[in-house]
Amino acid sequence: MILDALAETTTMLTLVKMYLLPPGIIIVALLFALVVVWHWRRRWGRRLGIGVVLVFWALSTSRVATLLMDPLESEVPIATQEQWQQAQAIVILSGGRLFGQSQLEGFDDVTPMAMQRLVDGARIKRQIDLPVLMTGGGGRRGTRHLPEADLMAHRFEESFALPVKWREVQSHNTEQNALYSARILREENIDTIILVTSAWHMPRARRAFENEGLTVLAAPTGFTARAGFGPRSFSPDMTALGNSYWALHEYIGLIVGR
Repeated sequence: MILDALAETTTMLTLVKMYLLPPGIIIVALLFALVVVWHWRRRWGRRLGIGVVLVFWALSTSRVATLLMDPLESEVPIATQEQWQQAQAIVILSGGRLFGQSQLEGFDDVTPMAMQRLVDGARIKRQIDLPVLMTGGGGRRGTRHLPEADLMAHRFEESFALPVKWREVQSHNTEQNALYSARILREENIDTIILVTSAWHMPRARRAFENEGLTVLAAPTGFTARAGFGPRSFSPDMTALGNSYWALHEYIGLIVGR
């Protein structure tokens, strides 16, 4: 019952988040501008509409996406291989799911972002042979929609022929990733980990795991492309919009976490 209620709450928060971040917030703002135009002041409605379009354009450019991503991706220093010697385990965070994949007979699969984390996790595992913990909930065991940690573990073992020792399947967000993973690790007397996640996600992830009393050696992956100042860097691009979305997502998470 508690887990079901938690899942429902998480779903509601996810829906709210969709309308607080682009493109949801852009759509809401444009609809509001139309209401202002038709029912109150047309001049202010037009100004608001133009402003919203300009903001949407800016967030869709690689130049603005780079400005948003840079502080996140450069905040946490990357641990060296010498520092890895202090670690007792590798923790890899899940990164979402692809529902009902045809090539897997309708079972879910990991996203490209999650696969990127697995690739770097496998590289580290081969360089320093430590036990691996996958963390990520959602879904339900015994169905086609497995918890994300199970999907990650399956891909890790199938694609890289490497073992996964622990699977944390209760969590629904980064803070819970840290909470439930720390419980598993404490039972094994582990207090120092190599943490693998996307570079832009590392500041919030590291803070969450450190709040649980763990020493974190950061192994960020998936750094976003850097944009210069050419004409293309100010042109709309779907990848740039996605990067802006994740950057704003992390800034909100950091603020709420504090």
